Amino acid sequence: MLRALCLALVPLLAGVPLALAAPPARVMQGWQAVLADYDQHLRAVDPLRAVLLGDTAALARWPDDSAPALQQQRQRLLRLQVRLTALARAGLAGEDALSRDLLAERVDLELQGLAFDEARLPYISGDGFYTVPNYAADGAVLRDEPQARAWLAKIAALPAYYRAQADNLKHGAASGFVRPRLIAERTAAALRARADQPAEAHVLLKPLADLPATMPQALRAQLQAEGLARVQQAVKPAEREMAELFERVVLPAASATLGISALPGGSAYYAYLIRRQASTRMTPEAIHALGLSEVARIETEMKQVMAGTGFTGSVAAFSAQLRADPRFRAASLDDYVTRTRDLAKRADALLPAYFRRLPQLSYGVRVVAPEMKESSSGYSPGSLPQGVAGTVLVSAAAVADSPLYSLTAWTLHEGVPGHHLQIALAQERGDLPAFRRIDDQNAYVEGWALYAEHLGVEMGLYRDAYEHFGRLSFEIWRACRLVVDTGLHARGWTREQAVAYLNEHTALGAGFIEAEVDRYISWPAQALGYKLGELRIRALRERAERELRGRFDLRDFHDVLLRGGPMPLDLLEREVGRWIEGRVAGR
Repeated sequence: MLRALCLALVPLLAGVPLALAAPPARVMQGWQAVLADYDQHLRAVDPLRAVLLGDTAALARWPDDSAPALQQQRQRLLRLQVRLTALARAGLAGEDALSRDLLAERVDLELQGLAFDEARLPYISGDGFYTVPNYAADGAVLRDEPQARAWLAKIAALPAYYRAQADNLKHGAASGFVRPRLIAERTAAALRARADQPAEAHVLLKPLADLPATMPQALRAQLQAEGLARVQQAVKPAEREMAELFERVVLPAASATLGISALPGGSAYYAYLIRRQASTRMTPEAIHALGLSEVARIETEMKQVMAGTGFTGSVAAFSAQLRADPRFRAASLDDYVTRTRDLAKRADALLPAYFRRLPQLSYGVRVVAPEMKESSSGYSPGSLPQGVAGTVLVSAAAVADSPLYSLTAWTLHEGVPGHHLQIALAQERGDLPAFRRIDDQNAYVEGWALYAEHLGVEMGLYRDAYEHFGRLSFEIWRACRLVVDTGLHARGWTREQAVAYLNEHTALGAGFIEAEVDRYISWPAQALGYKLGELRIRALRERAERELRGRFDLRDFHDVLLRGGPMPLDLLEREVGRWIEGRVAGR
């Protein structure tokens, strides 16, 4: 997430820039203590990420979103903020100075999120607190009995996790800080479906089912039986209680309006979300206007591609024709997955020509779990320390609305050179602080993945005009998000207006469009990061090519973008600027 930046002017000492001088030992000791304290904070509030970092003790814990825990988080962050402000004047250099700036921004936005008490909204359309067990199970590889028993403790602790979420939901209902009714209704149905699911099919049992074959069979059976008993005795009652509470308390209090700005303090909260999710201080009005401009520009490109196929009608008519053409439909879910894997292999083979460093972590393609059928396709990070590969997830529901001519763009976005390459490279930078290796800077992460779709043009991965049209249909979809998100949350748009706009300007299927609009309604500003991030990254490349001319090297440029891990776009621009200056100076 984007964190607020607070920089101090760096003085000169004895004629030498302080950034080039080694900071005093006491400064480095203070800095290392700050990093250690923040790392402890990070592992405490996000055990799922702690597991990805190799902290197997975190296997036993859920996130603690209880009111006392959130207050403790706030106090810890306030103390860290004071120390970071002092370090801004202390003369940190190089990566340490960048890490301090990144951490200051992160801490500031975490504090703002706590001030808005956003724990009252722990769910979006098709995702939220109730899908955390799925993500936990996906990232859990139990290698021995102690790890298996830690997992058993986690299963037994799920009721406490749900109680904290229930308290937050009740607080949100009482204070009017709630999701729209259509999102609440969908979540109520998902909670009821989980509550009604047989204990034997519970996702939390999957890591126990996959215990290593080297473990004695009797011990495996014992651990699996204990897991099932805990699901039956602890998890299922908690899920039934949550479904009942949601139906009784949350649904009746759900909002009749769609935009976040209609909630108490909603306009200020939306401005905060834009800063956090899109790494910008642009106003909703400016973002809306930019979106309209981008939609017009991309439509012109789409018409040029259409002309190459001999089609003479409108973009909407061409899109409708392609959607109805059986050539662009997968024969089955298995066929779609196979095609995705083949595309990923093609992209893998081309990476060395465009990147100096490639991740060690492998990745695969698989279908989204049935109990998460409402979730969209996407990417799930792996963990090199845990031996968990990254995963490109294919949703059965999404396949029905995803034509094959857009599959190349989607695969590049989720796999390589998109999410998997960027996220895995960051995770493998063992010399960076933990928070930089796993940060969730939305505009950077999604902006890079959208840039990766465009990079596929240079890589020769789009084989015909239809696949080029598919890429442009994805790009205009992200541009439309700038219009629709701000329309919904700052301009009072209805769901029907949002659906109509996407129908008019994209090649997306009807069911997919409705799911997308519900996502924008329930997750304000998140969808802005894709296009805003991509535009900044492409602008940085254009600047580097313009200023370096013959000295520009694409692999080096990509290395500069990726080597520091995710970061706010202003800081990324600063780092690229320094790299350009160094190249110009011959360094």
